[in-house]
Amino acid sequence: MPTAEFEWKEYEVPAARREERGFALLREEAAPETVTVSLPDLSAFPTPIEKAEILLQSAAEVEHALMVQYLYAAYSLKTQRDVTDPAQKAVLSETSATAWPQILLGIAREEMGHLMTVQNLLLLIGKAPNFEREDFPPRKDLYPFALPLEPLTQRSLAKYVVAEAPSGAEGIEDVFALATDSAGTTINRVGVLYGLLGLVFTAADQVGPGPTGDAEWDAMVRALAAAAQQQAPVEAWHLHDGDFHADSVARQGDPDDWQVAHLRVHRVPDRAAAVQAIRDVGEQGEGPTGEGELSHFARFLGIFRGQGTAQPFPPSPGPWVPTRAVPTDPKVPDIANPRTRRWAELADLRYALLLGFLEHYLAGPDDRGVLTGWIFAEMRSRVGFLARELTAMPRAEGADAAVAAIPFTLPSEDLHLPTDETERWAVHRRRTEAAIAKLEEMRAADPADGQSTYLSTLLASDQARLALMADPGAPRPIPTSFARDILPLFRQKDE
Repeated sequence: MPTAEFEWKEYEVPAARREERGFALLREEAAPETVTVSLPDLSAFPTPIEKAEILLQSAAEVEHALMVQYLYAAYSLKTQRDVTDPAQKAVLSETSATAWPQILLGIAREEMGHLMTVQNLLLLIGKAPNFEREDFPPRKDLYPFALPLEPLTQRSLAKYVVAEAPSGAEGIEDVFALATDSAGTTINRVGVLYGLLGLVFTAADQVGPGPTGDAEWDAMVRALAAAAQQQAPVEAWHLHDGDFHADSVARQGDPDDWQVAHLRVHRVPDRAAAVQAIRDVGEQGEGPTGEGELSHFARFLGIFRGQGTAQPFPPSPGPWVPTRAVPTDPKVPDIANPRTRRWAELADLRYALLLGFLEHYLAGPDDRGVLTGWIFAEMRSRVGFLARELTAMPRAEGADAAVAAIPFTLPSEDLHLPTDETERWAVHRRRTEAAIAKLEEMRAADPADGQSTYLSTLLASDQARLALMADPGAPRPIPTSFARDILPLFRQKDE
């Protein structure tokens, strides 16, 4: 996977009409007829397919990292039970769509849709899916900033605002300064990545007329093209018709499978669909803001400033602390409380199962019915539930107020599934067996866990899964019951 470090360079290009601009890469200079476009030096990737691969691999890792960061931030928030002030209760509501937890979880879900769309784009150009994310400490490449798992603070929120900001965003100078100070470096807006992808996927003869019909986006692609041609010839920046694999559609994520979570997942059979998918992802949060939808930027800024009757997010130190005492970049070995450590270990096992099911889902149309059900079960009632529970569990024994959090540890083995179908199911069986063993250990080790309806239901569900996995040659699809396997594990607010 990508390990390169990119040097960023600035290029002078003729200014487009003011009303056509508004992208984060463009900055007016003293001479009004020019703007400066900042691009990563991609000369180490001389062909269009190499550029497309490194950009998509990086996009997949960024979307994955942002998704877990936003989830971590959401679960770090206190609940209404933790506060008494009515205004604080309102912003911490776990059911209101305009309260902080649901805004963050909604954005995280949309990042999941972006992640799946990027996987589809990788498949379209004949490349393997990528469910990695940055290792800590991060590489200095196309990431917006170092993406640690950290509790939500005004400083971390400022980084999200700037990373997701559309171009031309006004009135955020204070947020920008705080974000830069928090990150310790200049923040790369995620729109840069999608703008470059828009350029690379656009045919050379379509840059001038505009490939999408969106005036602002197409103007941005033209500006990028003018700068990119100063770095490498035109032919180095545009994928060829032969680079697209129409037969990959059968393996790509099907939008119909993702309607349960209301995710926008784009299936991309050709260049035209790919260009529109890239633009759509950009407009939802990482690039120019489209009309009729509140972007990620606007939602994050709304939390930062306060919107409507909601109060702004407080500074630290400030009048109150909205988050629990969760750690930054948690590690399982750092958890001293034995019971809490077991719950964290179970959470990491669920995360590994989720990643495996996602990659297997993209292997082809077989078994998608069962895999889709298992993916949503893991996302909503296993990983999500455990993440929230851990923030109420002590990190150490005794009266220490510090609590734990989900580590989101990438699996050390089988991060990428084998190509052989039988071996893929063997990986799922090993992970399910490990989860069952952990559940049995938890129930035996602690009286409260032994009486837990959630853990007993989860154990029975995993045992049923394991029985279904026993014969990889059995007729498919494997039957999955939403009522039996998923619904009993939902909390009321998740239904």
